[in-house]
Amino acid sequence: MHPRSKFLFILGAAAAIAALIATAAIGTTVKRFDSRVTLSASNPFHGRVISSKHACEVNRTVKVFNKKPGPDGRFDKTTTNGEGRWSIPATPTGKFYAKAIRRKEGAAGTIFVCRPDVSPVRSFGGGGGY
Repeated sequence: MHPRSKFLFILGAAAAIAALIATAAIGTTVKRFDSRVTLSASNPFHGRVISSKHACEVNRTVKVFNKKPGPDGRFDKTTTNGEGRWSIPATPTGKFYAKAIRRKEGAAGTIFVCRPDVSPVRSFGGGGGY
């Protein structure tokens, strides 16, 4: 194949791929939904993920962290039930917070993004001092 023909072929293929990517990107819709995660102050390691999008509440990963000087340590993780509620069986001592982890799902040209959230820090068990 002549070098000029090879160049034109590569240029044409690149243009076709770029057009395909642009068409796919235009056809995809991204919808973002806020979420709020709670950590009960009176019932250790129980809470809920709340969102206007039900899919952002159910089967959502929630991680609980131990707040301490320096890097916080992950205590445990779980997933929410069909009502957005979560719990971890434990008797904690210290300061803790929960994180609802960002989730992204897509189907038929629409991508749903469930935004992450962090609960307020709660003290349990009389400890929690640094």
